Amino acid sequence: MKIYLLILSLFFSLSFSQDEGYIWPTDASKTVTAFFGEMRPNRYHTGIDIRTFGINGKEIYAIEDGYVYRIGISNHKYGNVLYLKLKDENIAVYSHLDRFNPIIQKAARQIQDQENSYSIDYFLEPGLINVNKGDIIGYTGDTGGLSGPHLHFEIRDKINQPINPFNTNLKDFFIDNIAPIPQSIAFIPKSDSTLINGTYFSKNFELIKKDNNNYLLQDTLNIIGDFGIAIQIIDKVNGQPFKYGIYSLELFIDSMKTYEINFDLTSFEQSNQLYLERDYELYTSKNEEFYRLFKSEFEKNYFVDDTSLEKINTEPGLHSFKIIAKDIRENQTEISGYFKNQNTVQPKYDYYQLKNGKWKIDFHNINQIQGFKSALHSSKNNIEDKIITDYVIVNDTSLIISNSNNTFNVLEFYLQYSNNRTEKNYILLDDDPININGDFFINHNNQGLSVNFIEQEFSNKVPYLSFRKGENLFKRPMYRNNKNVLTSDLFSATEFLELENLSINYDDDFIISKKLEFQSMLTLPQSFNQKTFKNGQISISHDKQTFFDTTLVYITHPPIKKFNNQSIIAPFYIGPSSIPFNKPLDLSLFLPSQKDLTHMLVCSYDKKKNDWIPLNTNTDLINNNLEAEIRSGAIIGVIEDKNKPKIRSIVPRNNATYLASDVDRLNIEITDDFAGVNFDTGIELILNGEKILTGFNVFQKKIIADVKGDIKLGENNYKLTVYDNANNKNQIEGFFYIKESIE
Repeated sequence: MKIYLLILSLFFSLSFSQDEGYIWPTDASKTVTAFFGEMRPNRYHTGIDIRTFGINGKEIYAIEDGYVYRIGISNHKYGNVLYLKLKDENIAVYSHLDRFNPIIQKAARQIQDQENSYSIDYFLEPGLINVNKGDIIGYTGDTGGLSGPHLHFEIRDKINQPINPFNTNLKDFFIDNIAPIPQSIAFIPKSDSTLINGTYFSKNFELIKKDNNNYLLQDTLNIIGDFGIAIQIIDKVNGQPFKYGIYSLELFIDSMKTYEINFDLTSFEQSNQLYLERDYELYTSKNEEFYRLFKSEFEKNYFVDDTSLEKINTEPGLHSFKIIAKDIRENQTEISGYFKNQNTVQPKYDYYQLKNGKWKIDFHNINQIQGFKSALHSSKNNIEDKIITDYVIVNDTSLIISNSNNTFNVLEFYLQYSNNRTEKNYILLDDDPININGDFFINHNNQGLSVNFIEQEFSNKVPYLSFRKGENLFKRPMYRNNKNVLTSDLFSATEFLELENLSINYDDDFIISKKLEFQSMLTLPQSFNQKTFKNGQISISHDKQTFFDTTLVYITHPPIKKFNNQSIIAPFYIGPSSIPFNKPLDLSLFLPSQKDLTHMLVCSYDKKKNDWIPLNTNTDLINNNLEAEIRSGAIIGVIEDKNKPKIRSIVPRNNATYLASDVDRLNIEITDDFAGVNFDTGIELILNGEKILTGFNVFQKKIIADVKGDIKLGENNYKLTVYDNANNKNQIEGFFYIKESIE
């Protein structure tokens, strides 16, 4: 199919210097709100975002001579998008446009009519629509998937791979002399025997600023075993309020480079590499973005240097690390510190309350206390505040705590002695609680699975994990990962699959037992698998390569008890949540007790928003099944939504008269409070008996319907039918009059 347009060049052109290099792509602003390589849900940001200050209709320009290579129109993703093939064979991409220039807009409308579709993705023949450097090719907008008006701009190489636009002269259009700013640093175990400051878990630390470009980890850590480092860091630009991604990072251990990443070029086939390069567990557990400074064994990322190592392993002794972070303008920051590979000691002690209410601690395996790092916390899990400890070291092996109270009664501490330090400990400076209550959760990361128990109130006890494996009963000690969090040893996915009757037991003066209820299935990267749970009510299937490595998918009770809005089924949790999905899991819910599934949606629960979020749901009314895909660990429920979408702010108004020149689009707002408007297949507009190709502006919540060639003088009648994603329907009908325009 061809679009035959007798065009030599576009009509609208500005006078720009024809010096070497690209020109800036818009007159909206030179303010960039997002850089190349930043993290987006399940993908990299493959361009730059240019601010339009909430205004649509700003001019966009051909940054170099070339021709229109591709035209796209969609309700999703890029929205109205234009691709130019430039004379240097690179491809310039302009997306979220309000409209194209008149010539390109006419071509796009012809393509829509020929394909009988509002949405198009069409490749044009070379030379059909030529452009000159500086020509106006369209206007900024807010179409597609976005959170507000802006121009998303990309440069791709001749084989369609996104390259950093600021590796061209475009970076010279803004001033930046601010070096990257680190926020915190994380040390991550890379084996099941790694100890970081005496614990088996990742640890985050704040950094101290030495001067404008140098930061220091103040404490010397103690790390035994294989580990990795990750850095939370942002970039800033002069005069701008935004936080940006980094251009490059290097890690040196004892002056030897072990990792390097440069955000120069990527491929759309590498979207699945994002959560291998950024730390997924820290992102899902803390909602914080950390750049990993070590490779994953499954990583094949153009950004990461091939010589980068998968882990750090050192000999006993003192070691140094240095991180060099740069932005695209070569502003540089250094982060440095030290760590030791040295065994730590678990302190042995007695503690008791004195007559004056103060607490004394006597240590038995420490020759001399050289330092005491501590804080006082609340025993309650939901109280995060802490206070500085008021203490006195009374002799080489004893100290007194004087400011504990009913609120701040849990002492967190470690000792420094003989150029070493003890493991971290917690003590309750109060009466032991009568009851122990809490919730289980399973944590499954790349190193394995652990059973965790969150105490509602600090128990001052450390339980053991008991389980049955075959005919044998086992007991394993648990560890206090945090004030209220107890954690087991790590199990492999295949080992965990064999465990039965999991429970934790507090065995002191009395026994308290808590049992973990869960069901699981093993997923292998090279295999397809399907399994049913809960007596056939839940079915989960997966394709090959759903996970990069052997992974356990499991179902258990959700980690929260109270939900905003009532699910018609008991909510359940599907894990894992700390391992990135390479492909989605297919979830099917069998609901035989429900007579009508027409308006029901599978939903995941957003703990931050305290509300259910609808998933794209397929309804099988014959077999009483609801089907959806999940792309991460989630709390799952089913919500029934019978509220129809709202249609309002209708222009042209009913029974009103307009000049022909004043009506080229219908302006109608459509909203839906829960399920969302089905803007792919759920909007139909009939004007004067003819179906109009209709899109939807998701940001403005308005239909996009070009009716300039479809209205007529006199009476025009229309009917608009709208469905939401829960199959609720709304429909309006109306009419308006058109008279000839005044010359």
